[in-house]
Amino acid sequence: MARNDSQQQQDTGNKTRNYQLVLSIMAPIAVLLLTIYLGNEFRVLENQLRYMPPVNQQPGGSIDDIDIAEGQTVYVPAYSHIYSRGGEPHLLEVTLSIRNTDPERAIRLAEVRYFNTRGQLVKNYLDGVLELGPLETVEFLVEAQDKQGGSGANFIVTWDADEPVYEPIIEAIMIGLSKEYSISFITPARALASRIAK
Repeated sequence: MARNDSQQQQDTGNKTRNYQLVLSIMAPIAVLLLTIYLGNEFRVLENQLRYMPPVNQQPGGSIDDIDIAEGQTVYVPAYSHIYSRGGEPHLLEVTLSIRNTDPERAIRLAEVRYFNTRGQLVKNYLDGVLELGPLETVEFLVEAQDKQGGSGANFIVTWDADEPVYEPIIEAIMIGLSKEYSISFITPARALASRIAK
C-alpha cells in the first residue's frame, strides 16, 4: 500500500514535470505566434493610417476649370470674447487676415467694417480703397481690451479686381492668453455676394 502511494506520488510528480515541460515549450511558441500576429495587425493598421496623397477623381480636370472671381462681399465671424464656467467671459484678441492668393494680379479692398453682436457698426477700417499686390497680405486688429464686438461680432469685407483673380483667403484669428489657459482658433469668410468670371 505504501509502495502504491509512493508510486502514485511519483507518477503525479512526473505528470506535473511533463506539464511544466510542455508549458515551458508551448508558452514561448504562443508568445512568438502572438507577436507575429500583432506585428501583422500593426502593419495593417499603419498602412490604413498612412498618408495618401489625394487622387484626381475627375480625369482631365485642371486648375483652368476653377471659377475665379472678380469681386466679393464676404462675412467673417469674429469673437471678441467667449464664455466658459457658467457664463464667465474670456477676452480675445482678433486679427482679420486678408491674403491675396493670386501670384500675378492685384485686388482692391473697398470696405472692411467691424460689427458688434447686435449688428451695429463698431468701426470702419478703411477711409478709401486699399490695393493688395500679388500675394500680399494685410491684417486688421481688434485688441483684447476692446469689448465692443462681443461674442457675435463680425466683419464685412468687400473686394474687387480689374480682371479675374483667384479668391483671396479671408479669415479671423482669435487668440486669448491668461495664467490658466490659452486659446486660439480661426473662422473663415463666407461669401455673401460674388462676381464670378467664367
